[in-house]
Amino acid sequence: MHESTNMKKLFIAVPLLLLFLSLAAGRMIDDKMKHILQQLSINEGDANNMIWSDFAYSNFNIPNPKTLKGLASGERASVVQTVAAYVKEYSATGEFLAKYNELRESNKPAPPEKPKTMEEMKAEQRQSFEEGIKNMEETKSKMPADQQSMFDESINQFKEQLKEIDNPDNPMYGKDVENMYKQMYDQQMLDYNTKLIEWGKEYPENNPKALLKKWLSKFLEETKDIDFSAKTASDQNKKEVFVKQEYERKSYVWKLCYRAGKEAVDAGRNFAQKWMGEM
Repeated sequence: MHESTNMKKLFIAVPLLLLFLSLAAGRMIDDKMKHILQQLSINEGDANNMIWSDFAYSNFNIPNPKTLKGLASGERASVVQTVAAYVKEYSATGEFLAKYNELRESNKPAPPEKPKTMEEMKAEQRQSFEEGIKNMEETKSKMPADQQSMFDESINQFKEQLKEIDNPDNPMYGKDVENMYKQMYDQQMLDYNTKLIEWGKEYPENNPKALLKKWLSKFLEETKDIDFSAKTASDQNKKEVFVKQEYERKSYVWKLCYRAGKEAVDAGRNFAQKWMGEM
């Protein structure tokens, strides 16, 4: 989904901002946070939607880390903590919980469709053949007399197939076929029940903790080995690239956090580890 530029700018280092979930906050939005939102021309609803999106889908939107890196030393942590306090309190709201439970339900495995009995299958086939015969005969009646005979073979085939439905010796409609469908359904139910247990563990009811843990774990893994002394240079297209090719192969999160700077990333990792420990 396309996001407005202003929405993206709010979270110049979203992985860092979302990490401070363990900070206490006495109000939903303080004056400093209001000032940040006003500067970026973004309303509270848009901010909440982006916070939720990052948690729900393990996103790491960092559209402009250079802005964070350009802040004066010490100011970065202050901005991060202000937004983090906001995020922390929002994550404990009823709105956030409602979105989580909606996501939970949308990811719930669907049970397999119960197989039809042989009598039900016969009835469906019978109706299908009868409608086929009726349509063929209607089409035939509308054709010139010298062309009507071309429909006779198809009509007769449908009639023969219709008779076979009630033929007790026809294996297509026998007990073995019905049992085969039942066995397939039983196996599908076993698979469904296994998936249901896994779903319950991944999405506990009214408890988004697992969702938060998943995001934090991913962030810690992605940023565990950032080399902030890494050299960059401009390639032939004037694009900034890492001198070491192995760094060019790193994930976009690794690269963006490198640009956000060591001070911000270290603070983020410290809070992430603390938060994980509390879980």
